[in-house]
Amino acid sequence: MPESSTSQPSTSRLLPVLQLIRLPAVFTALADILLGRLLVPFPTDASNTLPVLILLLIASAGLYLSGMVFNDVFDRHLDAQQRPGRPLPSGRVSLRVAVCLGVLLMAGGLAAAAVVSILAKSPASLVVALALAGCVLAYDGLLKTTPLGPLAMGACRSLNLLLGATAAGSFDALAQGPPLFVALGMGLYITGVTWFARNESGTSDRRQLTAAVMLINVGLATLVTFAGLATSDLKQNASTSVLLLMALIIVSINRRLIAAIRDPRPERVQSGVGILLLSLVMIDATLALAVKENTIAALLIASLLIPAILLKRWIPLT
Repeated sequence: MPESSTSQPSTSRLLPVLQLIRLPAVFTALADILLGRLLVPFPTDASNTLPVLILLLIASAGLYLSGMVFNDVFDRHLDAQQRPGRPLPSGRVSLRVAVCLGVLLMAGGLAAAAVVSILAKSPASLVVALALAGCVLAYDGLLKTTPLGPLAMGACRSLNLLLGATAAGSFDALAQGPPLFVALGMGLYITGVTWFARNESGTSDRRQLTAAVMLINVGLATLVTFAGLATSDLKQNASTSVLLLMALIIVSINRRLIAAIRDPRPERVQSGVGILLLSLVMIDATLALAVKENTIAALLIASLLIPAILLKRWIPLT
């Protein structure tokens, strides 16, 4: 009994912080980094490959989680009316703690990217990380409620994937076809997701949801096109498997989205948003298989879905 009584308060203090940073969603950002790394050639000097990858994962996590924190900091007055149970309006996390946490996470993410730039002797990682941090703050503080809000969020996702591609150590690698192609598709997809989720706390407009779903599918079509081009050099069975996996993901996504359009209540729309976010992990894993025909790499990315789903029981994605 004494052990449980001492552990319970610490757990009750930690859970609101984990809810504030939306911990399950960070695994989708990490999947983007792993995919971005596979989209560029490995440097001839591979001695720093693992440290660089770990640092880029830390950079992505720091920037992504800081964005979640600042989202709630800027939305705290609106959340007090619409979502009073969230950590900030409920008082379970103080504003001071939230701001300090957000600053530390963003600073840590930028610091990790700076170390990568030093190791790679190229400013690429730090420049992309700074652009990502700027987009995060612009979305959270200025653009979220404007027509540019979904575009800003889409840009954040594109830059996160490009951050993974900076592991190659140069801007030239980013200018190649694969990183830009996939970043465009991811950006369109997340722009649509953000638009779809715009009124998730209330009853959404069916026309808006329909338009958002169309944009989501444009993003998916872009990624499928890339997968088709990338698998042209693979064996026939591998190419077929990749395209079938993408088809299954698209069907699963659209089934949930159509259900939300038919019944646009908050719980339906929020469920759809959750599926859209978690599906990113499987999309990344499938694209990794298309690029490298490396089952181990694809399974590693797909495995990120496990902690995300387990944590989602206690920590909402949105």
